[in-house]
This record gives sequence, C-alpha cells and structure tokens, in this order.
Amino acid sequence: MATADMFTSTNGPAPAKAPGPGLLVTNHLNLMYMLAAGLVMPPAGFGGKYYRDTLECFPGWIPLFIGRAPKEAIESCTQEAGHLRPIIVEIGLSGLSGNVTAIGEDGPRERYFPDRLDGTERLLLVPAPLPVSRIKSIVFPSAEEKRACETDAKDFGNVPLKEFKLRTQGILFTKAPDTPWPSPGEGPPERSAPLQGPLAAGGVMAMLLLFANQGEQAVRSCRVAFDPDGGEAPRPADDHPILAGLETWIRDGVASLPAPADPGTDRIGLQNASQARLFWETVERLVEWRDTGRAGSAEDVLIAHLAAAVGGLDPRLQAGVGKLHDTLVSLTGLAGATAGELFERHDTPLAHAMTLFLLRRDCADLFDYDSDRLAEPDWLAAAILFGAHDGWMDLPLRLRAGRALSDAVSHRMARMAHRIAGTGLDLGQAPARVRPLRELFGDGSTWRFRERSAALELAKAQKWDCVHTRISLGPGEYTLTVKGGSTYIDLPGEPGISPEIDLDRFFESLAGARLDHRTEAKIRGKLGG
Repeated sequence: MATADMFTSTNGPAPAKAPGPGLLVTNHLNLMYMLAAGLVMPPAGFGGKYYRDTLECFPGWIPLFIGRAPKEAIESCTQEAGHLRPIIVEIGLSGLSGNVTAIGEDGPRERYFPDRLDGTERLLLVPAPLPVSRIKSIVFPSAEEKRACETDAKDFGNVPLKEFKLRTQGILFTKAPDTPWPSPGEGPPERSAPLQGPLAAGGVMAMLLLFANQGEQAVRSCRVAFDPDGGEAPRPADDHPILAGLETWIRDGVASLPAPADPGTDRIGLQNASQARLFWETVERLVEWRDTGRAGSAEDVLIAHLAAAVGGLDPRLQAGVGKLHDTLVSLTGLAGATAGELFERHDTPLAHAMTLFLLRRDCADLFDYDSDRLAEPDWLAAAILFGAHDGWMDLPLRLRAGRALSDAVSHRMARMAHRIAGTGLDLGQAPARVRPLRELFGDGSTWRFRERSAALELAKAQKWDCVHTRISLGPGEYTLTVKGGSTYIDLPGEPGISPEIDLDRFFESLAGARLDHRTEAKIRGKLGG
C-alpha cells in the first residue's frame, strides 16, 4: 500500500506556489459537524446528519473555489431548510501536493498540485478528507449570522468553533459572481474515502495522551500513536504485545502482531499473543460497527466477537476466554460481583479492558474512573478500546481542549485516510504532537529550575504528599520556645529554605492524577512543551 507522505513530484519545473486559500462553500450545520469530527469530509461521513451543499456534487472530493465562490453555489447550500446559514471556509493550500482535478474553462482535468496549475483554474477538487487544521478562517455574511452560529455551537459539547478565526465579509455573499457552477457528473468519478478508521484513531490518540502520565509504557504508546513512523527505539521486552500492535494499526488500520517464539512450549507467550490478536480484532470490529451506522450496541459487538473467536484459539486457552465471555455477558444484566472482584477473576490487560468496556459508558466515564487494581497496560488497553469506540468526534471538549491537540489529531486522521486509500495526496508537515507531562518532566535526574518550579506548583495545586522542605542553618546558638501550642525557633542570621520534591511520590501521584486541561496546559507551558 502506498504511503501518502512519500508522494512527491520528481519531474518538471520547481514546485509552483500554491494559490491563496481555497474556498469551501457550505452551511453552518455541516460546518459544525466537520469541526466536531476534525475532518473536512464528504457527505458519507455525516451519518445521516448531512444537509445538501457543494460537497454533494462531487462525492468523495472537497470542492475548493479559487478566488470567488459563485452565487449559485452559495445559494445551493441553504435550500434544503430555512434555518440553514451560508458559510465560506477558507482552507490553506500551502504545503499540499498531489493529484487533484482542476476545473476551468476547458472543463475538468487532472493536475498535479501545485506544480501543474496554469492559473486558469476556478475550482479544485481535492481527494477527501482534509484536516480542519488547514482552516484559516470561517467567513459569515454578517455579524448577526456569526453571533447566531456562535450561539448554536454552544448547544454541542464537541464543536470547538471558538478555536477558529471567525470573520464577516458580506461582499463575498451579496456580490458573488454569476460564473457557471459545475453540474453533477461534470467532475471526476465518485470515490470512497475511509473515515471511520481514522476517526477511531483520533479518539485513540486523544485517550493515550490523557493516560500518558501513567508511566514510561504510557509515554511510549502516546508517542507511537501520534508518530508511528518516528523512529521509536525497539520496545522493551516487558511491554505487553497489545501495545506492540498499536504502531501498525495507527498507520494502516490493521495491527501486525508478533507471534510467540514457540507456541508449543511458550504458554505465556502464546497467551499474550492470543490476547493481543483478540484485542485488535475487537478494535477492528468496533471500527466496522461505526462504519455500518452503529447498528446494535458496541457491547454486543464485543461479546459476539469473543464468542466467535473462542473456537479458533489454542485448546489450552479456550476455557479461560470462555469464562471471560460468560463474565461479560453477566455484566449486561445484574452482575453478582464488584469491579475489584471481576478484575481479580480475570487478571489480564485484555480482560480488564473488556470488563471496563462493559462497566463504563464512554471515554469521559473511563477518564473519571479510578481503581488501584489496574496496572499501566490495563489502563492503556482500555484507553485504546474506548478511544476506538467513541472516536475523536464523540469526545467532549474537556478531553480534547486546545487548538494544538486538535490540529495534531486532525492532520494525522486525514493522513491515515489518504494512506489507506492510496490517494498519494501529501498533506505537508504534520503539526507537532502535544507531549504529555510525564515526557516533559523526564525521570527527574536532570531537573533544572524550570522543572523543579513546575513540579512544585503542580504538587501544591493538587495537594500531593510529595513535598518536603530543607532548612539550612548556620553556626550559632538557637532558642526553642513553645507558646500557645506553637513552637518558635530563634536563630542568628537568615536560614536557607528550599522546598524539595520526593520524585517517587511525585511520579506516583502524577500517574494517578486526572488533571483538567487548564491545569495541564499551564504546567506544560512552564515546561516549554
């Protein structure tokens, strides 16, 4: 399968400068859906919540006008319902390269963007999807329409409208030219854009970032989720095989898993490899469930897959997986055991993640949950499972707040879609990933003033029991006085007072913390990340 980021122009003149922003004409409800999804995408990605706009005319493509959008195109975006408002989205094209369809006076022609443009193009059809990180501004016909859209966005818990530049320019709407608007069928053939796998991957990225303070395994998994081609060093032997499947799944949507060295004698290796295979097959079933309109419950999908997979397992593992299946079935009714008892009954990352999947509702519910019975691989496996279930779109803003994270995830989701589809479209350099606090703090061995100051501020704000104070006293006589229940020490000169961090306790507290995004962003800023 071709890797999208490897497609470059090797012949012809030096790369041409991309035209100024392309103009996507749509309506405000479609816009909010795409902002929530993190992708500028075709109607097929809207799950029945699509209102006709310019995307309808070229299924699988993103139509971007060059210069001015025609009047007919603008009017077509609000004809389906009276409450729809026209919107023009300015999408940056700099850094984009690959084959597109350009429509000008001589009709549609395939062009390599931007090298082969000749300046006569009035409409570019770009293979979908595009990341919302390329949105430069969102243009409204009037200040009243802008305020109304801002008010509507507040009704949704996953629409980050305020993270984008909003402006008004009525002339783009009232003085739109009467240039011809291509008829359906004038453009290239319809194409399919894989969306649900990338959207699931976006949820996984966000959840692994949220749980990345757990420890070194969590930091590595978060790094791989955002940059699977980043040249990560080989994983340590103590990493669970479930985590080893993340790299290829996040890249291509299919996990490639290591096999046990000797399935006949290595029972532990066989068990771990089987767990990993069952886990990633479950993730793939969840993506299929999303792709087919979420028919039935996700819990039923998980349980049905486990039941179907038992017969294909090594006979030595069938009984254990069968018992796990029965336990999960019991959780769909009135379970006769506590969560702690269930975790002890089935003591593997696969079982713990699946048990949590039946006990918790969604990503937010998992994030707010706490248990000292769960180890680092358990939390990470659960984060992946829930992230794939909810996807980026269903995450509330409190779990994905900040333009930096949104830009990083949206670019990578779109890149994954183009890689799977083999379009060859290069989206340009990816925005930097957001590094977790655990990574920024390191192991504490090389802390300077910046790290110590940030750690002290975080520990004090969270009231963690990991701060002690060292007082340096010079030579001389000291007087101890006890008065009214208080103790006073009189000493000559001025003592040196330095607060110190107990590193073990600090990182233990950080691993179990559920920090709100404002606190985490503030500390990350102090650490330069």
